[in-house]
Amino acid sequence: MADARDDKDDEAPLDPAMERVQQKLRKLMLVSGITLGVGFLAVLFAVIWRVNRLEDDTPRGEAFRSVVELPVGATVVDTAVDGERLAVTVDGAGGRAVHLFHMPSGRLIGVTTLIAR
Repeated sequence: MADARDDKDDEAPLDPAMERVQQKLRKLMLVSGITLGVGFLAVLFAVIWRVNRLEDDTPRGEAFRSVVELPVGATVVDTAVDGERLAVTVDGAGGRAVHLFHMPSGRLIGVTTLIAR
């Protein structure tokens, strides 16, 4: 049985053109490996940052109190909350409307009037 080292000793040296191709291939593999490693670290950092950021989204202050003013004679039909926004659907003299408020400040963001056609 032939020894594996004997096969390596029998190999002829590469010609200079193939040697240059082999060197370029080694450099290309090194650059692509480093790029892959940096990309993997970036994704890992983004995941860790996002997980830590989720804990920061919890409210940390005192509970807020605000007053929301609706038109005189308006009847509340429905309410909905999305984050810090409050949508109140009311029936009033001008028809049905949706009032959007910023809850911590009680400030009116906008009014949308619903018209039946």
